[in-house]
This record gives sequence, structure tokens and C-alpha cells, in this order.
Amino acid sequence: MKGVRRACAIGAGIWLTTHGPLPALPTLEQHRHPALAVLALVVVLAGSVVAVRPLRGGPTALGAPAAVVLAALPPLAGLAVMPFLPVEAWRTHANWWPGLSQVLVAALVVRRRWAPALASELASAAVLTGCVLAAGGPHRAMDVAALNQPALVWFTASLGVRFVFDRTAREVERYEADAARAAAAQAASAARASSARLRRDELERDTVPLLRRVAAAAVDDATWPQLSLQARRAERQLRDDLRARALLDDGVRRELHAARERGCHVDVIDDRGSVAAGPGDEGFLPAVRTLLRPALAACGTARFTARLSPGGRLATVSVDGSPAAVRAVAAAVRSAALRELPLEVDVDLHSGSLWAELRPASGGGG
Repeated sequence: MKGVRRACAIGAGIWLTTHGPLPALPTLEQHRHPALAVLALVVVLAGSVVAVRPLRGGPTALGAPAAVVLAALPPLAGLAVMPFLPVEAWRTHANWWPGLSQVLVAALVVRRRWAPALASELASAAVLTGCVLAAGGPHRAMDVAALNQPALVWFTASLGVRFVFDRTAREVERYEADAARAAAAQAASAARASSARLRRDELERDTVPLLRRVAAAAVDDATWPQLSLQARRAERQLRDDLRARALLDDGVRRELHAARERGCHVDVIDDRGSVAAGPGDEGFLPAVRTLLRPALAACGTARFTARLSPGGRLATVSVDGSPAAVRAVAAAVRSAALRELPLEVDVDLHSGSLWAELRPASGGGG
């Protein structure tokens, strides 16, 4: 886009030069009030520079008062030039304003100020028509048509350019949205594949050998208590994957393991059922997982339950334990919410318990 802006700026500069100072200054002797012609030239050039400011990196928005002022410059320039030229000079370079002022009109159209642009063209046409009719002559209709030709060409062309720009912007926006969705889907697929590999590795490394040892051990084996404890831990991990895989990622798994090692009783549950893959999960669920990590790290030895509700658009966190543990989890949940996650977090805090509801934020994450 910078290259397009640069090319348009160069084109505008060439047009303003070749249809402004170059034809106007050498023909000043034909104007009955040269100072007025020079003033009109300077004003139109200055207004054109302001109008094409977006080509130099400025904002495209244009206020209504500024648009009205810019739209008034072409007909005012016509009134300052055309009535003071001889009739035979109207269709020469001495009558420079119908072509030069079209940069102003085109800029107004491109900057979405259609009404002032059209009003400017109509007022300019009125100036041209009034001067031609006042001068008389046998070919008045032809003269009016010829003098209005720049307005017809530039106004319609600028409408076409605005249409092309708008359509291109929509196509680019759609392409970027499709690319973002594809990248998100690819990242999610890669994350799921990585998580599946990790679970398989954990099963091969921990669960399968443990089951073999349990199968081979006798009830009175001295290692049975330790095997029983390890089996319960493995059972919790397998149950987490079966019951609430959507709430788990590597970071949540690490915090779950650390919390259980501290003696915290943790349950993660996905009750969504048939809506488990509902729209918006790509933003909502990662935000919930991001919030769960600091909450689990802060829970101490409290009882911690994270649940996805059957409706699919609500997650809850409940904590029962000491007042200090509950306050620590509340602080973690609130600090996570302040990190601009796409979540609305409602916290109900009591002395030894906490209840938090997590919903997709309005306009984001789902």
C-alpha cells in the first residue's frame, strides 16, 4: 500500500504542476486581474495539498467543515479566473481551473465526502454555464459540454477508484481473517497432536509399566502401598483426560500435578456433551486454561473444582479451603482477568470458599 500511495502522490504532484503553475503563470497577461488569478492558484494548490494528505501518511477521515471549505474552492477559483478572461481564452490553458481543481473533488470522493464533492462539481458547472450564457455565441451548448469535460471524467473516475479501494479492502480483510483462522486451526491441530504425543509418551513411560508392576505384585507385597498410591495418581491423570481434555494443556497439567502433590484435591470436568466443539471455543477455552494455571498454583491444599457447564459458554471454578488459600485463588483469578483475557469473570468470595464464573467477553473470545 505504501507503494500505491507513493505512486498516487507523485501522480497528483505532476497533475497539480502541469495544470497549475505551468499553464497559469505564462498566461497571466490575458487575465484582467493577474493578482486575483495568482491568489486563486495558490489557494487551490494549498487546498489540494491538504486534500491529498492521506497519500503522505495522514488520516483519511475528513470533517464536514473541512470538506465544505475544500468543496467551495473550485467554484470560487472559477469566479476568480473565468469572468476576467477573454472568451477566446476559455478553452485554452489560461482557463486552468476546471482541470486543476479536480484533484480537490477526487480527494473528497475518495475520502467519502460524496455530497460536498458533488455540490462542488455542480457549483463549478454553474459558474461555467453562467459565463458561457452571459457571453452568448453560436455554440453555447458545445462550449458548456467541453468546459465541463474534466468534471465528468474526474468525478466518475474517482467514484470508480473509491469502489475498487473498498472492494480491495474487503477482500484483504476477508483474506486476513481466513489466514488467521487457518493459522489458528493449524496451531490448534499442532497443539492437539503434541498433547496426544505427550499423553502417549506418559502412558508408555509411566502408566503401562505401573500396570505391569501392579499385575505382577501380590497383595502382601511390600511395595503394594506405594504401587497403590502411584496407581491412584495415574488414575486421576487418565480421568482428567477422559473427563475434561478441553480444560487441559501442558501448563494446566503441570499445575494439576503440582497441586495434587501438595495434597490438593482437584477435579476438572467437562459437562458440555454434544456442544463440546461449539463456535468460539478457540478463544474462550484457551483463556479459561490461561486463568486456571495461576488459580491452581495459588490453591495450596484446598479442594479445587473446574467445570465446563452443559451450555458450553460458561466455566466455573469452586474452591473450598482455608481463608488464606481462598483469598490467594481469588487474587490469582482477578489478576488473570486484568490481563485482558477475553473473559468476563464474576467472583463470589466467602471466608472459606470461592465461586467464580467465567464467560466469553462481549465482542471477544466468543
